[in-house]
Amino acid sequence: MTISKESVLCVDIGNTNLRFGLVSGTRVEGSQTILTEDLIGNPEEFIRSLPREVKATAFCSVVPAADKIVHNALQAITPNPFRLTHENCGDLSISYPAPERVGQDRLANSLAAQKLYGTPAIVIDVGTAATFDIVSSSGGYEGGVIVPGPKVFIDCLTERTALLPKVTLPETPLAEAIGRSTSEAMALGLVHGFPAMIEGVLEKVRCSLSSIEDEDNKVILTGGGAFRVGEIAKIHDLDLTLKGIALAFQFQHSK
Repeated sequence: MTISKESVLCVDIGNTNLRFGLVSGTRVEGSQTILTEDLIGNPEEFIRSLPREVKATAFCSVVPAADKIVHNALQAITPNPFRLTHENCGDLSISYPAPERVGQDRLANSLAAQKLYGTPAIVIDVGTAATFDIVSSSGGYEGGVIVPGPKVFIDCLTERTALLPKVTLPETPLAEAIGRSTSEAMALGLVHGFPAMIEGVLEKVRCSLSSIEDEDNKVILTGGGAFRVGEIAKIHDLDLTLKGIALAFQFQHSK
């Protein structure tokens, strides 16, 4: 599959954030991120922010409530917006037994990993949930692991306890390992505990993948929270999902 240079306006609708940008080849221009709840509550602002001078539009979604809004917005720009599904995700083979139940963003990530970085690969997407997706050279998309994302950890503690406060997620590393307040203790639990959990899951996944593949596997980080576990991988690609959507579109329209 040749990677086309044609620009495609791609939209990735996630549980917390919606991200969009113009994808041309392996380059993403003008990417923007908005809260998905803001899209649903005030779609006009999203619609005004979209570029109009494009010939192709495409999207994927894991939020049914946002699907029609985005589809209609893109349809106003191009007649037939492309939506990535398990049935049209390029030439990505899928070994997973129920492909229709795999998140569309996870398939987009896996396709982009396969085409842009090679296989075997493990994609870690840190968002509302942190997902691990495994792409082998022989079977394509094999499956993965899902764990709570950083914000869900903090929100769960606040919502499921009587006295723990709501805290803001720290954006910079914390050197301390002992909290001197409840809020600091919660922040430290996230800052040190979340990466340890990701590393532990990754170790198990790598062991399982080594039973399928002889080659060394690549670890690719994406998602808005990927910086929290940045040291575990050399490849960081914030726009991986958008690139995967564009690749699926190009494959579909090259037939």
